[in-house]
Amino acid sequence: MKLKRLFQITTFLVVVFAFVGCDEDYTDIGGEIINNPTDVELREVDINAYSRKINSIQTNNLTNYFLGVNKNPVYGESTASIVTQLILGNSDPDFGENVELDSVVLKLPYYASEDETSSDEDNIEYVLDSVYGEGSFKLSVYETSYFLNDLDPNAGFEERQKYYSDQQSEVEENIVGEPLYINENFKPSADSFVTYEVNASGENDTITNTPALYVKLPVDYFKQKIIDKEGSDELLNNNNFKNYLRSLFIKAEPNSTEGAQIMFNLSDENAQITLYYTRDVEEDDETVRKRASYDLNFTGGNKFSTYTGEFPESILTAIEEQSSVGSENLYLKSQEGSMAVIDLFPDESVLEELKQNNWLINEANLTFYVNQEKMNGAAEPERLFLYDLENNTILVDYQADPTLSENDPLSSRTVFSSRLERDEDENGIFYKIRITQHLGRILSEDTENVKLGLIITGNINNSNLSAVRDVEDVERVPGSSMLTPYGTVLYGDEASNDEKRLKLRIYYTDY
Repeated sequence: MKLKRLFQITTFLVVVFAFVGCDEDYTDIGGEIINNPTDVELREVDINAYSRKINSIQTNNLTNYFLGVNKNPVYGESTASIVTQLILGNSDPDFGENVELDSVVLKLPYYASEDETSSDEDNIEYVLDSVYGEGSFKLSVYETSYFLNDLDPNAGFEERQKYYSDQQSEVEENIVGEPLYINENFKPSADSFVTYEVNASGENDTITNTPALYVKLPVDYFKQKIIDKEGSDELLNNNNFKNYLRSLFIKAEPNSTEGAQIMFNLSDENAQITLYYTRDVEEDDETVRKRASYDLNFTGGNKFSTYTGEFPESILTAIEEQSSVGSENLYLKSQEGSMAVIDLFPDESVLEELKQNNWLINEANLTFYVNQEKMNGAAEPERLFLYDLENNTILVDYQADPTLSENDPLSSRTVFSSRLERDEDENGIFYKIRITQHLGRILSEDTENVKLGLIITGNINNSNLSAVRDVEDVERVPGSSMLTPYGTVLYGDEASNDEKRLKLRIYYTDY
């Protein structure tokens, strides 16, 4: 057993040095070891893999939230909306004398960067990031009486309250009054815009803002709801205020276009509703009118995403017909979508046989080939994420990956999970996930053979888990699956194409 443990330690060192280019004995083409003078052998092991539909996932533990409509050629239409509290800019506000509310603006900044080709410093052009789709969608804003708890009353107020992606109907049942805003064809714009912000002297400063969702809300509503409540208990503190104006529902609906989904960082300090007004101010024994503003912030309040839309019947049927004995195709869709469950050793006798071998495990991997015949030209996700489904933890190969890059998630942890290999036409060929150390721990009996979960990830550095409801085999999934709208179809362990069939591949040296 000590010798086997020594082999496992040696394995880790071999893998690390191989991938940083310090061992020239290996030739790596397309991710496959094809030539090795040290007599590395290959063992292919049959596994079980099957899909699971995710209909309800926790969405109030995120930083980024989607809004809009995504139309996927494989998985159909999905619509994302946002439910959020507002937070007082300052408690018990004093607006001044003879207040007249001029305008109210909702602003949610986009992820955007300066266009490298932009040459006019006075008129900077921007490129939007995290906007998916070229179309538009119907956008509405409502007040609701739906209260967002901090703590779960069903858990004795000892746990954080969870809110889920399938709770939109509950929110809509609590809509108050008419919509505060409607745009039948809202489309994100990369244009900057000018606002007039009030400085300390009460004068207007002209501010050029980076692109944002920027809409005007009704003055009369906010005069009655906020300005006229000056000095009241409702505005005394945020606890009172969150019970008074309980939540806003920012709702997306499909229209006749191809749609678009936008990812927002609602922790951005500039995500807010701003009330612009004028008031009387005494200056040099004279009453003058001065401008002022007051903010209602999104940062610090409870919020969650809701999703509507169904998979096509053919996809739902294909998923529902899969069982724990394997599948021809694996259906993966991010957000409120679907995932795969993987059992590395459904045949215990195979595992017991492998444990008896004195093998040095050079590499163990799962290669997931894309079934392009099923993709219908859909945009493909760049990364996949594999985790311990039974214990809801990350794998040791993820944790020990030397390519971690905090500032570049797209290129981070690529030894553990490679980016999508594409052909010359940019169509996806395969993803490879290496589980060398995980397999070594199973063979040395330091780790049990647990089922693994496979999802699409929008940020592989984010391994926080979100709860799911009413899904067999699954209690939690990485929340990073909520950070991208893409989907894919992969060949499963029962694929008729043997070259692309999902297997566990073990490269080893027999001692």
